[in-house]
Amino acid sequence: MKHQPVYQHVTTTSSLKQSVRSTGKCSILVIDDGSTDGMCRYIQEKTWLDDQSSNDDLNEQDNCWKVEEQVSCISLPTNEGKGAAISRGMMELQCSAEERNEHGNTRTRSIVLVADADGSGDIACLDDMIHSLECLLESSSTTTAAAAAAANENDLAIIVGKRQYPQSKKSPLRSLLSWGFRTCVSTLFIGTSTASSNNANTLGVTDTQCGFKLMTTQTGKVLYRQLNLKRWSHDVEVLYRASCMCRNVSVGECNVNWVDKDGSKLVSSGKDAFVMSAVMLGEIGKMRLLYALGRWNMSPRESE
Repeated sequence: MKHQPVYQHVTTTSSLKQSVRSTGKCSILVIDDGSTDGMCRYIQEKTWLDDQSSNDDLNEQDNCWKVEEQVSCISLPTNEGKGAAISRGMMELQCSAEERNEHGNTRTRSIVLVADADGSGDIACLDDMIHSLECLLESSSTTTAAAAAAANENDLAIIVGKRQYPQSKKSPLRSLLSWGFRTCVSTLFIGTSTASSNNANTLGVTDTQCGFKLMTTQTGKVLYRQLNLKRWSHDVEVLYRASCMCRNVSVGECNVNWVDKDGSKLVSSGKDAFVMSAVMLGEIGKMRLLYALGRWNMSPRESE
Protein backbone atom coordinates (compact mmCIF):
# COMPACT_ATOMS: atom_id res chain seq x y z
CA MET A 1 0.00 0.00 0.00
CA LYS A 2 1.22 3.48 -0.87
CA HIS A 3 -0.29 6.28 1.18
CA GLN A 4 -0.18 9.90 -0.11
CA PRO A 5 -1.63 12.86 1.83
CA VAL A 6 -2.50 15.78 -0.45
CA TYR A 7 -3.89 19.31 -0.17
CA GLN A 8 -4.66 21.49 -3.20
CA HIS A 9 -2.58 19.31 -5.54
CA VAL A 10 -4.98 18.84 -8.45
CA THR A 11 -2.33 20.06 -10.91
CA THR A 12 0.39 17.82 -9.44
CA THR A 13 -0.13 14.29 -10.75
CA SER A 14 3.28 13.44 -12.19
CA SER A 15 4.40 11.82 -8.92
CA LEU A 16 1.20 9.78 -8.76
CA LYS A 17 1.71 8.58 -12.34
CA GLN A 18 5.25 7.61 -11.42
CA SER A 19 3.96 5.75 -8.38
CA VAL A 20 1.38 3.83 -10.41
CA ARG A 21 4.03 2.69 -12.88
CA SER A 22 6.88 2.09 -10.46
CA THR A 23 5.69 0.93 -7.06
CA GLY A 24 4.50 -2.46 -8.19
CA LYS A 25 1.75 -4.76 -6.89
CA CYS A 26 0.04 -2.44 -4.50
CA SER A 27 -2.86 -0.18 -3.70
CA ILE A 28 -2.45 3.59 -3.67
CA LEU A 29 -4.55 5.53 -1.17
CA VAL A 30 -4.67 9.32 -1.57
CA ILE A 31 -5.90 11.29 1.43
CA ASP A 32 -7.37 14.63 0.37
CA ASP A 33 -6.95 16.94 3.36
CA GLY A 34 -9.98 19.13 2.75
CA SER A 35 -8.97 20.51 -0.66
CA THR A 36 -11.34 22.87 -2.43
CA ASP A 37 -9.97 22.33 -5.95
CA GLY A 38 -11.79 19.04 -6.66
CA MET A 39 -8.74 16.89 -5.87
CA CYS A 40 -10.63 13.81 -4.68
CA ARG A 41 -12.99 13.80 -7.68
CA TYR A 42 -10.03 14.19 -10.02
CA ILE A 43 -8.25 11.19 -8.49
CA GLN A 44 -11.38 9.03 -8.55
CA GLU A 45 -12.08 9.80 -12.21
CA LYS A 46 -8.54 8.59 -13.06
CA THR A 47 -8.35 10.66 -16.24
CA TRP A 48 -4.76 11.49 -15.28
CA LEU A 49 -3.88 7.85 -16.01
CA ASP A 50 -4.63 8.23 -19.73
CA ASP A 51 -1.24 9.67 -20.66
CA GLN A 52 0.97 7.81 -18.20
CA SER A 53 2.45 5.70 -20.98
CA SER A 54 3.91 8.84 -22.56
CA ASN A 55 5.77 9.97 -19.44
CA ASP A 56 9.36 10.33 -20.67
CA ASP A 57 10.74 10.67 -17.14
CA LEU A 58 10.34 6.95 -16.51
CA ASN A 59 12.49 4.16 -17.89
CA GLU A 60 10.32 1.20 -18.82
CA GLN A 61 13.23 -1.19 -18.25
CA ASP A 62 13.42 -0.09 -14.62
CA ASN A 63 9.75 -0.91 -14.02
CA CYS A 64 10.16 -4.36 -12.52
CA TRP A 65 6.84 -4.23 -10.65
CA LYS A 66 3.31 -4.55 -11.98
CA VAL A 67 0.39 -2.61 -10.50
CA GLU A 68 -2.62 -4.85 -9.99
CA GLU A 69 -4.67 -2.95 -7.40
CA GLN A 70 -6.70 0.25 -7.49
CA VAL A 71 -6.00 3.88 -6.78
CA SER A 72 -8.51 5.33 -4.33
CA CYS A 73 -9.05 8.61 -2.52
CA ILE A 74 -10.56 9.67 0.78
CA SER A 75 -11.55 13.30 1.30
CA LEU A 76 -11.55 14.91 4.74
CA PRO A 77 -14.35 17.47 5.23
CA THR A 78 -11.93 20.22 6.34
CA ASN A 79 -8.20 20.87 6.23
CA GLU A 80 -7.02 19.16 9.43
CA GLY A 81 -3.29 18.87 8.71
CA LYS A 82 -0.85 16.36 7.26
CA GLY A 83 -0.64 14.30 10.46
CA ALA A 84 -4.43 14.02 10.70
CA ALA A 85 -4.66 12.98 7.04
CA ILE A 86 -2.06 10.23 7.41
CA SER A 87 -3.67 9.02 10.64
CA ARG A 88 -7.04 8.71 8.90
CA GLY A 89 -5.48 6.81 6.04
CA MET A 90 -3.75 4.36 8.38
CA MET A 91 -7.03 3.58 10.08
CA GLU A 92 -8.61 2.88 6.69
CA LEU A 93 -5.95 0.19 6.06
CA GLN A 94 -6.98 -1.71 9.16
CA CYS A 95 -9.68 -3.94 7.70
CA SER A 96 -8.35 -4.35 4.15
CA ALA A 97 -4.98 -5.76 5.25
CA GLU A 98 -6.56 -8.19 7.71
CA GLU A 99 -9.15 -9.43 5.23
CA ARG A 100 -6.54 -10.21 2.61
CA ASN A 101 -4.48 -12.17 5.12
CA GLU A 102 -7.43 -14.35 6.12
CA HIS A 103 -7.87 -15.84 2.63
CA GLY A 104 -4.52 -17.63 2.40
CA ASN A 105 -2.92 -20.42 4.37
CA THR A 106 0.33 -18.52 4.62
CA ARG A 107 0.63 -15.21 6.40
CA THR A 108 1.39 -12.25 4.11
CA ARG A 109 3.25 -9.27 5.50
CA SER A 110 1.48 -6.04 4.58
CA ILE A 111 3.57 -2.87 4.33
CA VAL A 112 2.73 0.79 3.73
CA LEU A 113 4.79 3.63 2.31
CA VAL A 114 3.90 7.18 3.38
CA ALA A 115 4.98 9.64 0.69
CA ASP A 116 4.44 13.31 -0.14
CA ALA A 117 2.26 14.04 -3.14
CA ASP A 118 4.69 16.46 -4.77
CA GLY A 119 7.11 13.69 -5.74
CA SER A 120 10.12 15.13 -3.92
CA GLY A 121 11.29 11.65 -2.94
CA ASP A 122 12.59 9.24 -5.58
CA ILE A 123 10.25 6.24 -5.71
CA ALA A 124 13.12 4.21 -7.18
CA CYS A 125 14.57 4.07 -3.64
CA LEU A 126 11.64 1.93 -2.50
CA ASP A 127 13.47 -1.35 -3.13
CA ASP A 128 16.30 -0.26 -0.84
CA MET A 129 13.78 0.74 1.84
CA ILE A 130 12.02 -2.61 1.61
CA HIS A 131 15.36 -4.39 1.98
CA SER A 132 16.21 -2.24 5.01
CA LEU A 133 12.82 -3.02 6.55
CA GLU A 134 13.30 -6.75 6.04
CA CYS A 135 16.77 -6.59 7.62
CA LEU A 136 15.38 -4.62 10.55
CA LEU A 137 12.61 -7.14 11.15
CA GLU A 138 15.04 -10.06 10.95
CA SER A 139 17.47 -8.32 13.29
CA SER A 140 14.82 -7.50 15.88
CA SER A 141 13.41 -11.04 15.81
CA THR A 142 16.73 -12.68 16.73
CA THR A 143 17.56 -10.70 19.87
CA THR A 144 15.70 -12.82 22.41
CA ALA A 145 13.05 -15.52 22.35
CA ALA A 146 10.49 -13.13 23.84
CA ALA A 147 11.34 -10.43 21.34
CA ALA A 148 11.16 -12.95 18.51
CA ALA A 149 7.68 -13.98 19.54
CA ALA A 150 6.57 -10.38 19.74
CA ALA A 151 8.11 -9.52 16.38
CA ASN A 152 6.55 -12.50 14.65
CA GLU A 153 3.17 -11.59 16.06
CA ASN A 154 3.16 -7.86 15.35
CA ASP A 155 5.94 -7.11 12.83
CA LEU A 156 6.51 -3.69 14.39
CA ALA A 157 9.19 -1.83 12.44
CA ILE A 158 9.57 1.46 10.56
CA ILE A 159 12.18 2.76 8.11
CA VAL A 160 12.49 6.55 7.82
CA GLY A 161 14.03 8.14 4.76
CA LYS A 162 17.22 10.17 5.07
CA ARG A 163 17.10 12.85 2.40
CA GLN A 164 20.05 12.92 0.01
CA TYR A 165 20.16 16.06 -2.12
CA PRO A 166 21.95 16.41 -5.47
CA GLN A 167 24.90 18.77 -5.24
CA SER A 168 23.85 22.44 -5.00
CA LYS A 169 20.15 21.56 -4.98
CA LYS A 170 19.49 22.49 -1.34
CA SER A 171 19.42 26.15 -0.44
CA PRO A 172 21.76 27.43 2.32
CA LEU A 173 18.75 28.75 4.26
CA ARG A 174 16.97 25.40 4.18
CA SER A 175 20.18 23.65 5.21
CA LEU A 176 20.64 26.01 8.16
CA LEU A 177 17.04 25.62 9.31
CA SER A 178 17.20 21.83 8.97
CA TRP A 179 20.38 21.70 11.06
CA GLY A 180 18.89 23.98 13.71
CA PHE A 181 15.65 22.02 13.86
CA ARG A 182 17.42 18.66 14.20
CA THR A 183 19.69 20.04 16.92
CA CYS A 184 16.75 21.40 18.94
CA VAL A 185 14.77 18.17 18.59
CA SER A 186 17.77 16.07 19.69
CA THR A 187 18.23 18.32 22.73
CA LEU A 188 14.56 18.03 23.70
CA PHE A 189 14.70 14.24 23.67
CA ILE A 190 18.06 13.56 25.34
CA GLY A 191 17.93 10.32 27.32
CA THR A 192 14.36 9.40 26.31
CA SER A 193 15.00 6.42 24.03
CA THR A 194 14.17 2.99 25.43
CA ALA A 195 15.53 1.09 22.42
CA SER A 196 19.08 -0.15 22.86
CA SER A 197 19.76 0.27 19.14
CA ASN A 198 18.98 3.96 19.17
CA ASN A 199 21.26 6.76 20.29
CA ALA A 200 20.23 7.99 23.72
CA ASN A 201 20.06 11.62 22.55
CA THR A 202 17.97 11.10 19.42
CA LEU A 203 14.73 9.53 18.24
CA GLY A 204 16.61 6.83 16.35
CA VAL A 205 16.91 8.62 13.00
CA THR A 206 18.80 11.56 11.55
CA ASP A 207 16.03 13.16 9.47
CA THR A 208 12.78 13.20 11.45
CA GLN A 209 10.90 15.31 8.90
CA CYS A 210 11.53 13.22 5.77
CA GLY A 211 8.25 12.58 3.94
CA PHE A 212 9.24 9.00 2.99
CA LYS A 213 8.44 6.43 5.68
CA LEU A 214 8.05 2.68 5.11
CA MET A 215 6.55 0.41 7.77
CA THR A 216 4.43 -2.65 8.28
CA THR A 217 0.71 -1.92 8.30
CA GLN A 218 0.50 -3.01 11.92
CA THR A 219 3.18 -0.45 12.82
CA GLY A 220 1.28 2.30 11.06
CA LYS A 221 -1.92 1.49 12.93
CA VAL A 222 -0.07 1.61 16.25
CA LEU A 223 2.03 4.75 15.75
CA TYR A 224 -0.50 6.93 13.92
CA ARG A 225 -3.59 6.15 16.01
CA GLN A 226 -5.07 9.28 17.62
CA LEU A 227 -2.10 11.57 17.05
CA ASN A 228 -2.08 14.71 19.17
CA LEU A 229 0.01 16.72 16.69
CA LYS A 230 -2.11 17.05 13.58
CA ARG A 231 0.10 19.10 11.28
CA TRP A 232 3.74 19.29 10.13
CA SER A 233 5.35 18.39 13.46
CA HIS A 234 3.47 15.07 13.73
CA ASP A 235 6.56 13.15 12.50
CA VAL A 236 8.34 13.79 15.80
CA GLU A 237 5.40 12.42 17.80
CA VAL A 238 5.32 9.30 15.62
CA LEU A 239 9.05 8.70 16.18
CA TYR A 240 8.78 9.50 19.88
CA ARG A 241 6.10 6.84 20.18
CA ALA A 242 8.23 4.35 18.25
CA SER A 243 11.52 5.00 20.05
CA CYS A 244 10.41 5.90 23.55
CA MET A 245 6.96 4.43 24.25
CA CYS A 246 6.66 1.19 22.28
CA ARG A 247 8.99 -1.58 23.43
CA ASN A 248 8.76 -3.74 20.33
CA VAL A 249 9.01 -1.17 17.53
CA SER A 250 12.32 -1.21 15.65
CA VAL A 251 13.37 2.06 14.00
CA GLY A 252 15.84 2.41 11.14
CA GLU A 253 16.66 4.73 8.27
CA CYS A 254 17.58 4.50 4.60
CA ASN A 255 18.98 7.04 2.14
CA VAL A 256 16.40 8.52 -0.26
CA ASN A 257 17.26 10.70 -3.25
CA TRP A 258 15.42 13.97 -2.75
CA VAL A 259 14.73 17.19 -4.68
CA ASP A 260 12.65 19.95 -3.07
CA LYS A 261 9.79 20.84 -5.42
CA ASP A 262 8.47 24.32 -6.13
CA GLY A 263 5.12 25.24 -4.62
CA SER A 264 5.74 23.84 -1.15
CA LYS A 265 2.65 23.97 1.06
CA LEU A 266 4.87 24.50 4.12
CA VAL A 267 6.82 27.69 3.39
CA SER A 268 7.18 30.14 0.53
CA SER A 269 9.84 32.52 1.88
CA GLY A 270 12.71 32.74 4.35
CA LYS A 271 10.50 34.53 6.87
CA ASP A 272 7.84 31.82 6.60
CA ALA A 273 10.52 29.18 7.16
CA PHE A 274 11.69 30.78 10.41
CA VAL A 275 8.13 31.27 11.65
CA MET A 276 7.09 27.71 10.81
CA SER A 277 10.23 26.26 12.43
CA ALA A 278 9.47 28.20 15.61
CA VAL A 279 5.85 27.01 15.61
CA MET A 280 6.88 23.39 15.11
CA LEU A 281 9.48 23.55 17.89
CA GLY A 282 6.84 25.02 20.19
CA GLU A 283 4.47 22.16 19.40
CA ILE A 284 7.20 19.59 19.96
CA GLY A 285 8.23 21.13 23.27
CA LYS A 286 4.59 21.04 24.39
CA MET A 287 4.32 17.43 23.28
CA ARG A 288 7.44 16.46 25.22
CA LEU A 289 6.09 18.09 28.37
CA LEU A 290 2.59 16.66 28.16
CA TYR A 291 3.85 13.11 27.54
CA ALA A 292 6.25 13.50 30.49
CA LEU A 293 3.39 14.68 32.72
CA GLY A 294 1.13 11.86 31.56
CA ARG A 295 -1.42 14.22 30.04
CA TRP A 296 -0.84 12.61 26.66
CA ASN A 297 -0.33 8.88 26.34
CA MET A 298 -0.82 5.84 24.16
CA SER A 299 -3.30 3.15 25.08
CA PRO A 300 -1.78 0.18 26.97
CA ARG A 301 -2.37 -2.10 23.99
CA GLU A 302 -0.48 0.22 21.63
CA SER A 303 2.53 0.71 23.89
CA GLU A 304 3.08 -2.94 24.71
